[in-house]
Amino acid sequence: MHEYSLAIGLMESILEAAADNDAKIVNQISVKVGRIAHVNPTQLEFCLKSIGEGTIAENAAYSFEYVDPEIRCSCGYFGKPGEVKDNSDMLEYLVSLVCPICGKNVEVIGGTELSVDSIDID
Repeated sequence: MHEYSLAIGLMESILEAAADNDAKIVNQISVKVGRIAHVNPTQLEFCLKSIGEGTIAENAAYSFEYVDPEIRCSCGYFGKPGEVKDNSDMLEYLVSLVCPICGKNVEVIGGTELSVDSIDID
């Protein structure tokens, strides 16, 4: 599960930000997860809680905000691609992305992120 290695990086950022702000405890952590980032938030949260044991983030609550994909085309289009069907294979979906205006292949510029959005500390 690659969520563990992602969680290590996120927890390092969380603890570093907390230390930089002289935090005694981390209460809440908000994480942005791109819908096409290939990250399972449930598994990520489990890993974060496991890695956070014994730290000031041990009892932190987690919330996850999903970020929809965005695309850009050479024709000037910028926006959302077509909807993903629930049973769609994400790799197939990404490869098949085309501009809704001109039909050309597009550049994916959003929806792949994974980042700490905010940290509530005391």
